[in-house]
Amino acid sequence: MAILKLILDTRRMKSDSTYPIVFSISVNGDTRYIPTKHAVLEKDWNSKTDCLKKIHPAYDVLTDRLNELRVKYLSRIIDYEKHHSEHVSVNELKDYLVAVPKLKVIVSEFWSTEVKYLYKAGRTGSAVIYENTLIALKKVGNLDIPFNQVTHKLLRDMEASMISNGIKTNSIAIYYRTFRAIYNKAIIAKEVSYDLYPFRTFKIKKAVTRPRVLTAEELQKYFITVVEKSSWLYESWLMGKLMFMLIGINFKDLVLLSEQQIQHGRVIFNRSKTGRQYSIQLLPEAQEILEYFKGRAERTLLGKIRDKNLDDKNQLYPLIKQANKVFNKHIGIIGKELGIMEKLTGYCFRYTWANLAKQQGFSKDLISEALGHSYGLRVTGIYLESFDLAHIDAMNKTVCETVMNKAQEQ
Repeated sequence: MAILKLILDTRRMKSDSTYPIVFSISVNGDTRYIPTKHAVLEKDWNSKTDCLKKIHPAYDVLTDRLNELRVKYLSRIIDYEKHHSEHVSVNELKDYLVAVPKLKVIVSEFWSTEVKYLYKAGRTGSAVIYENTLIALKKVGNLDIPFNQVTHKLLRDMEASMISNGIKTNSIAIYYRTFRAIYNKAIIAKEVSYDLYPFRTFKIKKAVTRPRVLTAEELQKYFITVVEKSSWLYESWLMGKLMFMLIGINFKDLVLLSEQQIQHGRVIFNRSKTGRQYSIQLLPEAQEILEYFKGRAERTLLGKIRDKNLDDKNQLYPLIKQANKVFNKHIGIIGKELGIMEKLTGYCFRYTWANLAKQQGFSKDLISEALGHSYGLRVTGIYLESFDLAHIDAMNKTVCETVMNKAQEQ
């Protein structure tokens, strides 16, 4: 435990015969000194009580200043010992006491700096999410404040404003998860103490959403329908079928597939969302669709993104987003024409694949492994030990044939 004392340093007399007043800090018998920039004559100092005598002409003013310093140092000693309970170094403690406090970082400025970093790192998708979240939250609360002023009350007030503005629960959850990530980064950067962390008590609400699942009959309609090659919906229709046969591959991964990722009758790629590697056996119907698109571009199989745009990651994200929007519009039109009740989007193929696999009697563990996440498993998010690919191949073949064979029968 550190001991703080105010003393008169009589080791060195100044030219005007005064001695400097200093604070001594002792830890396990090891002592260091901190000057106060004040000095008095030895006759004006009470060495028994270590304080200024009232006979000093500036007694009141000087005593107040020294007491302010004492309170400041004691407060910082308590803070230091709280975070260094096992080992207190007198040198480090002295440095901590005399250090000039850093200017408090403003939330919005720190956030904007993170957005710039993400853009520079080529993580455009994350950058856009962070940037849009900051814009949305600044509409309902003041974020031009230091992190230590982000309180539970502020979060609740902002949440209430968003609810009153008609923002949905899950949209608010996305905003607050992003805010929490920013706060965590500030803690790691030592810009704010974890002791002030408001997300320990503020709980981010999440509404249960109904997965967009097609019935087997609806998906069979999608597969059996005939879209003319001359139709502007034709290629999107093919891509929808390909999505389903590739176990619900997402749009970004699909349009970025390259010929090099087709090996020995399998498509092998890392999922952009998680980085996890997939290896999916290509069914004959899927191979036929890929053959249709072959030769459109040198670097991608489908040719939906021009080769010259692939290297600029900041430009690539909005291009993929726009292409996905067009794709969803196209298959949405097809869905309406087929009388499909659910609004048809790319996600429907992933959810429907999982639902049909479950209906076929496959285990949640195997379905989870095929999808690459803890689908249906809430106990842990850690991936299960990989199943033999042959089991996943067999499951995908069964699920797809269930749809395609019945479609052919019709």
